[in-house]
Parts: sequence; structure tokens; C-alpha cells
Amino acid sequence: MYILYNLLLVIATVLLSPVILFKVLTVPKYRGGLTQKLGRVRKGVLRVLDGSRPIWVHAVSVGEVMAAHPLVRELKKRYPNRKLILSTVTVTGNHTAKQRVPEADAVFYFPFDYPWVVRKVISRINPSIVLIAETELWPNFFRELKRQGIPSAVVNGRISPRSYKNYLKFRGFFQEVFRNVTLLCMQSENDAVRIKDIGAHADRIIVTGNLKFDQKISDVKSLPLHIAPNRRVITAGSTHRGEEAILLDIYSRLRNKYPDLLLIIAPRHPERFDEVCGLISNAGFECQRRTRLKGSAKDVLLLDTIGELRAFYALCDIAFVGGSLVKVGGHNLLEPAAVKKPVIFSRYMFNFKEISEAIIEAGGGIMVKDKDELYAGLDNLLADKKNAAAMGEKAFSVIAVNSGATTRTLDAIRDIIGDH
Repeated sequence: MYILYNLLLVIATVLLSPVILFKVLTVPKYRGGLTQKLGRVRKGVLRVLDGSRPIWVHAVSVGEVMAAHPLVRELKKRYPNRKLILSTVTVTGNHTAKQRVPEADAVFYFPFDYPWVVRKVISRINPSIVLIAETELWPNFFRELKRQGIPSAVVNGRISPRSYKNYLKFRGFFQEVFRNVTLLCMQSENDAVRIKDIGAHADRIIVTGNLKFDQKISDVKSLPLHIAPNRRVITAGSTHRGEEAILLDIYSRLRNKYPDLLLIIAPRHPERFDEVCGLISNAGFECQRRTRLKGSAKDVLLLDTIGELRAFYALCDIAFVGGSLVKVGGHNLLEPAAVKKPVIFSRYMFNFKEISEAIIEAGGGIMVKDKDELYAGLDNLLADKKNAAAMGEKAFSVIAVNSGATTRTLDAIRDIIGDH
């Protein structure tokens, strides 16, 4: 099966090479860390390690980095004399790791899953253990770890219903992959059942909870903008293509009832900032960009920065979390919940199923089916500030009730970290 996997990997690379080359030459994010992904280990990383065997944590992008942060922080406390390194795949994940995870001794890019690449990188870094956040199943990487006698664990593991169906089609192959993974720490009982169904052995699976609930979301010490007391604010965070147009149409309708309403849109991907600015202008509003804002915000503000979304959730009355009106799977509901804001999101929350269900059950948020229900939900909360504030308090309570996954995960991996 591995021979077939690697053959397909090479064929796909050859067939897609013109597209890949075009992307690398024209889109900056595809150039980010390219040589590292191809097997180069930066001298800065090797200097930090100085021959020691580090704990290696991998988190693919921004969401995984932030979810893994509580674990990284506690690992550093428990093993202060061990080097701790953090890898990512995306440029934004790499930037976030460097800015928001000071406990990491080095941050770098994860290698492509070619056998010769992962063999070189693993040999040069020589980790004592590798912890993979969520479910990044890289077959050659895990097999090479096993070959070199290095233990590995999936932490904060999850298998979405959609991924589960796809994995089942290749159960025989994933059975082989899971034989190379030492431990699988899953978010929920459902995730544990799914990963067992697709080939993991039951004695390697443990339910530890969701690390995202343990995120240390710092207080917002000061609001990023001055907002007049009489203004109402909706912050739409981590939006994707197809959502901004819906939000702008709803905003136009709501403005007839709430003339003082301000909409803040924070696209998930920085490369879409210009595109979203065009949508705002085409909707008949002046596009005010955060990076160029002088004076007060008027109608629609485009948050074209990275790392400020939490502060903009703090100044809003209602938070909408994107990636949920379109089939992306949603984004982190805990950031607005942590600043006691009522949260609205739509039905495509399969990447945050447990969190969304917990917030709904607590009465801290609303799931809407479509554009009309989103309009009605926003309208109701704008009309009833007391109810909106109470909902925000309930959203905040979810974090305290569900915390503890970090401790359970650390206890689970304690024996395999050992003294390697």
C-alpha cells in the first residue's frame, strides 16, 4: 500500500508541476518555507537544538496552532530542560506561532511527505517525540518515525463526519498508517469510535477532550477603536468567499432599522482583502480598511490585519463566526465567547461540532440555517441588548465547564515522553 501511495504522490507531483510552479511564482504564500518543506532544516533551528533531542509539536495552521498552545505552554512547564519546537504548514500558521507561542524554542515549516524528505528532516532534528495536533495523517512521516524508534502521538485528534466517510474507503491503508502511531488522544467519544472504525487499534486510543477549550485567551486591555456609545457593532470574523456578500445584503436591510449600525468584516485569508474591499464598494458602502483608517469608522470596516480579531470581537455587540454559511466547517467560536459576546454561526460547523453544540446547549449562541434566519437572529439580538448580554455571559461559561483537556493529554503522553 505504501508503494502505491508513494507512486501516486510522485505522479500527482509530476502532473501538477506546471500548476505548482505557477502558484509558487505568482502567489507569495506558496513560496513560504518552500525549501524547508523540501527538506532543508534551518541552521537557526539546529543551533537552538545544539545536539539535544527536542519535543516536536506540529500544528498545520492558525486554528491548530492556537489549539495546541495550551499544550505547548504546559509541556514547557513540565519539561523546562527540554527543547520544544513547533512546525506548521501555512504561512499564517507560521506567523501566528512566532507571534503567539513564545514557549516554542524554534518555529519552522513541516516537510512534504516524500519518503526521502521526511527521512532527512527527522534524522537531522532527531526528536524525542512528535505530537501532531488534530488529525494530520502523513503516512511516510509516521512510518519514518517508527523506523527511527521515535514515539508519536496525535493530540486533540478529531475525525469529521465528512472525513470519516473518505477514510473508510481506504481503511486497509490507514490500518497500516495507525500501526506506526504510538498514541491517539481524541477530542470526543465519537472521534474515538470513528478512528477505531478506520483502522486504529483500540488500545492506542484515549479520549482526552478538546484542547481548544483550554486556550488562554488573554484579556483585551484596550479596544482598538473608539466607538460612540450609541452605536451597535457586528463583527463578522474569519469569513470566506460567498459569506461577505450575504452579510453586506443583510447589513443593508438592518441599517433601515438601526441607522447607527457598524459592520466589521475580517476575512479568513489575507489574500482576499482586496477582493472583499471590492465587494464592500460594490454594495454601495465606502470600504474603510483598518490599516488606512483615520478617524472613526463609518459603515463597513475591513479588518485587513492579522492578530487583531479578538480585540474586534471585544468591541462588538454580536459576533458572527464565518466558514459556517459555506461548506468550510466553521472557525473558533471560543474567541468571541471568551470576551462574553453572543455568537451567531450557520450550519456548516463540522470542524467545531462539539464546541458549537456546547455553546448552543448553554444558550450562548445561535445556529442559523440560511440568510433569512441570520437576518432574523441578528435583528432579534440588536433589538434586545439585555438578552444579547445574557447570551454572551452564557457563551463565556462554556469555556470554564469544558476545560481540562491539556492536563488529560499530558497525563496520557507522560509515559511515552519518558527520558528519550
